[in-house]
Amino acid sequence: MTFLAPIDHRMRLAAGVLTAIAIALAGCTKGSTSDSGSVTVAGNVPVAYAARSNTIDTNPLSGAPTAPGGDLVVREFSSPSAPEHNLTAAYTQGKGDVTDPDVSYDGKKIVFAMNCPASNTSTINGQPACTGHWNIWEYDMTVGGLLNGTFRRVTSTTTADDVGPTYLPAGAGFVFSSNRQAKSSQSQALGKAYVALDEYEREQVFNLHTMDINGNNVQQISFNQSHDRNPVIRPDGTVMYSRWDHVADRNRFTVFTAKPDGTNLFVLYGAHNDGNSFLHPRDMDPSGPYAGYIASDLMPLDRTQEGGALVFINVANYSEENTPANKSVPAQGGQVQPTAQQLNYGLGISQYGRVTTPYPLWDGTNRVLVSYTPCEVSNAGVTVSCATLTAAQIADLNNTQKTAAAVAADSLQNNVKASYGVYMFDPATQTFNVVASPPPGMMYTHPVALLARTEPNATQPTSVDPTLAAQGLASIEVRSVYDTDALGRMGTPVLSAADLGTGCTAAIPQTAPADPNDTRATVADVVKMKDPAQSAYACSPARFVRVFRAVAPPSSATGMRSAIGNTNFEQQQILGYAPIQPDGSFKIQIPADTPIGFQVLDSQGRGFAAHTNWVQARPGERRTCDGCHSPRRGASINSGNVVDTVPSTWLASMASAHQSGETMASTLTRLNPSLLTLSQDPVTSDNWADTTQPGVTAQASIALRYTGNANSANDLATAVPTNGIINYPDHIQPLWTRDRGANTCTTCHGSGATLDLSATIAGTGRMQSYESLTVGPPVLDPTTGQPVLQIEDGAQVVERGPSLVNTRASESDAVGNARKSRLMEIMSGQTLMSDAASQTTYPNPPATAPNHATMLNAAELRLLAEFMDLGGKYYNDPFNASSGVQQVNSLDQAAFTSTIEPILMSTCAAGCHQPVGSNQTATAGSSFVENKLVLTGNPQGDFNNVLTMISNVCQPASSYLLTQPSTVPHPASAVGQTAAVLPAASANYNTIAAWISAGCTNP
Repeated sequence: MTFLAPIDHRMRLAAGVLTAIAIALAGCTKGSTSDSGSVTVAGNVPVAYAARSNTIDTNPLSGAPTAPGGDLVVREFSSPSAPEHNLTAAYTQGKGDVTDPDVSYDGKKIVFAMNCPASNTSTINGQPACTGHWNIWEYDMTVGGLLNGTFRRVTSTTTADDVGPTYLPAGAGFVFSSNRQAKSSQSQALGKAYVALDEYEREQVFNLHTMDINGNNVQQISFNQSHDRNPVIRPDGTVMYSRWDHVADRNRFTVFTAKPDGTNLFVLYGAHNDGNSFLHPRDMDPSGPYAGYIASDLMPLDRTQEGGALVFINVANYSEENTPANKSVPAQGGQVQPTAQQLNYGLGISQYGRVTTPYPLWDGTNRVLVSYTPCEVSNAGVTVSCATLTAAQIADLNNTQKTAAAVAADSLQNNVKASYGVYMFDPATQTFNVVASPPPGMMYTHPVALLARTEPNATQPTSVDPTLAAQGLASIEVRSVYDTDALGRMGTPVLSAADLGTGCTAAIPQTAPADPNDTRATVADVVKMKDPAQSAYACSPARFVRVFRAVAPPSSATGMRSAIGNTNFEQQQILGYAPIQPDGSFKIQIPADTPIGFQVLDSQGRGFAAHTNWVQARPGERRTCDGCHSPRRGASINSGNVVDTVPSTWLASMASAHQSGETMASTLTRLNPSLLTLSQDPVTSDNWADTTQPGVTAQASIALRYTGNANSANDLATAVPTNGIINYPDHIQPLWTRDRGANTCTTCHGSGATLDLSATIAGTGRMQSYESLTVGPPVLDPTTGQPVLQIEDGAQVVERGPSLVNTRASESDAVGNARKSRLMEIMSGQTLMSDAASQTTYPNPPATAPNHATMLNAAELRLLAEFMDLGGKYYNDPFNASSGVQQVNSLDQAAFTSTIEPILMSTCAAGCHQPVGSNQTATAGSSFVENKLVLTGNPQGDFNNVLTMISNVCQPASSYLLTQPSTVPHPASAVGQTAAVLPAASANYNTIAAWISAGCTNP
């Protein structure tokens, strides 16, 4: 079909004009000398875009949502009067969908993703055109021109989805995002081959892949645990994309870059600044005044149909908002909204509308094609412009302290589907000029200009170590863990008085940075720290690095939520340990193509900071980092004269072996390559200090072994973890019930005690001790003695105090879990990094009680620290026979979509069970520590997530999916409820129960 050309609309975003965008659909033709139908918007630029149904629930965490009715459309020039042509109707036949068009560098080809049902009768080259999955297609206008080009299908997957294609330079092919997980699915975790779900356990993970121009030689180049989206090629030939940074409470989309072979992957912008999700990043014109900038849309994680503010980001001079690259750059800056009227990039309504999928033109005008939707809400079922709302109504719609019931009862609802149209934004004149307005029920997204652009130079392949590559390994060197950023995530903010040993005046002495452009006031004095004659040498707080990997959630798995427990961390496996040298350096070999995390540890094996993002290296890649959370700009503090300073107090053999530019770890591992291999235990001894010289003190030797310690009293007497996997029932619970002579921990803390450490199974299906340690008590009002109430997940609930084991971690809360857990402080006899509320809630045991600081030996304290630092999970192995996780393929997904999904969306998702990104305040849902049912309206993702809430298909009533909402109150701390959300034996309850029980193949 051919869409009708709508009338022209033109508007100006003038400061103080509240309704400027809201009245766009009735705007004027400012500056035009003819009727609106003949206006050409700033030049004769042909454009292409995806015309899609606006019923699709698009959001950053959905990799490839779809609905029938989508097509690839071209408009002969960028004006509403220009003819519009549907290019793909012959293939989709009204039943397919199109997304993510991009243009070749010569402007003569369009690559895009198309999905159409296999039942379609359309063919290409004599073969069925549609596979029922997203595939990459190309439209070639080289010979036939805009309207008579030729199609080819580049990929033809029938089991996975390929989206987000863009052209690689020099005809090398394409980079795209796919959930095929071409390499990681072959060896995902724990020796298993499976397709992984994201860290909400919802969708198969979309990672970046490359292929040649004919769709062959598909290579996976990114190995994130959640989606990698929207790849494009920068002017320097690198791949830029949006990465779902999701570990624990860190939950946002950040802009990353990598070479096309996947090497040198690193964050470019957006890890710690205002706003949650940077999507669809593209470079501004590299020859214009915005050279060095990227354009992006900025939005919440969900609930805005993938729309937010348009932002221009100065990535050339800022690594984060208000984090300049050097002293010559202003301290404030980094990102700006170029529109005079500021659009809302958070939750709630955006009075001036929302933008998505910006496409900067490289034609010297600085213009940006965008998809824009005005602000509209539903008033008593009628769609109205936000311009008609009063200030009180706007405040009410943005009120985050309303219960879900109150929100649902309002006649005014922020639930109108976005109807994105294509606009040309000119930052110089502050005008949004309409290019194409969609018909009712449709949206136009991903506009691209069919113009030639300067082709980037192909990046040089990274030199790799062939020996390492053959072993599936890579190497990584951190020059100094003390090279940290302004947040001090490996500096004094993460240290306590307990870290200052005898004779130590400062755990991390400071000095002025050697680099004159360094923006930090002081940095770690590495020269002092590596000199055995200085007190700082023996006082170095960082002694080990713990290396761990993600254990990705398997698809079609029931019972995952109960197995993981009261934490936002997903399951993890410890790979091993390595010592950190006195200058803060370490150098190790790690598995290639694997999501890796690091934790810097103190002398007792406790992490200083939680690592809340995943690192990867390609086979044979040799990665070097300045430090842990270093500012990423300028020279490493452990370089130049600093790294080349050789103290006279080193052993002569080490001093003579040191080579220019080498860190201490680099020298040591060159002399003894076996030290590159991770150890199963944190073990270290001093290799540097010449203690024959006066005043020279060596670093203390440390050995934290599970078994085989010099003193067998320090060995584990309970089960030893194998393969780096810690399961609470197998390894932590035995610590509480171990016979220690006179008594056990449960002698005082048994069933019924205030702190119940018994193995009794609680209502959650987990041991009572686990619930007691990871869930805090109610907070009481000091005046009335009554519980304090708050709005959480759309319900009025009792506010809970801190738990003994802290299972939270985010980018703004980087202290290690063991060091901030009150339980570790009590059991070690040290005050570390717990907060005042934790210390008040859990005071030190009275003098009449047994000395808790001597109850656990060194191996037991190490094990407890590992459990805490990895997020306090109940099971870290989804394949453990006792975990309750099962692979179930008998539950009917079609029945879920048609029958169960509507019940859940109206009963659960309408108020509480929606995803919330980090640094967001949610209208309904602010924490998922106890709420892991995440619903977005995408049937595939919701189906997978619902499976995690089902523990036994043959006993439906025992599953979280039914026990939680049928219990009063729900959530457990809710107050004022008189009826269940989903009453037992109700029609909806019985429908869900019947669907679950139908999957029981062996009743």
